Amino acid sequence: MRKCAIFLFAFLIFVSPCIAGQQLDEANSKFTYSGKPIHPFVVKEFSNWLSDNRPPMITTVDVAAAPDTNKYMDSEIEKRDNWLFAKTEEMDGDVRLYESFGYHWIGRLANGVHVLETGSSGGGSGFFMDLMFVKFSEGEIFWENKKEKQLLMTIVGTYSLEDRYEGDIKINGNKVLIPASADQRGGGSNDKDIELNFPE
Repeated sequence: MRKCAIFLFAFLIFVSPCIAGQQLDEANSKFTYSGKPIHPFVVKEFSNWLSDNRPPMITTVDVAAAPDTNKYMDSEIEKRDNWLFAKTEEMDGDVRLYESFGYHWIGRLANGVHVLETGSSGGGSGFFMDLMFVKFSEGEIFWENKKEKQLLMTIVGTYSLEDRYEGDIKINGNKVLIPASADQRGGGSNDKDIELNFPE
């Protein structure tokens, strides 16, 4: 019995880092976790209120803790073209409150940082958009008297695209090319091509 316990312990020590490494590789190559898209509301955790014009206040989330939770249900995810959306609706007295958030994974920079185009709506005509720059890492947390593996997603940069941006954003090395969108509807517009050089 003691030999079996020692073997099982050694097996878990060997396999757990391997599994964690596979999850990190999957996230970096496909922007998925366990074969499923990362929930839009997990990405939304990085978004401030529109009235709070400042860097993100939440900077790291555990992707591994989100699946199969009531807060981030897969059934809420809707795919539209290259975008993934989730929405919530609730009543506040006689008023129906609506919120939608979506993202489009554009790809990775040469330095490994992921580039996401995101957008949010509160039910009106506005669709307020940003670029988010995120990266993945492995971690551990001590929970219920044991250690749990984490897949941490950290935001390392943002750039506002204003309301209803319409351009086709491209990646070239560590540069992000944002085409002009002078005819975009809503407040603010990018009336000239912009090139972001992401710092090393």
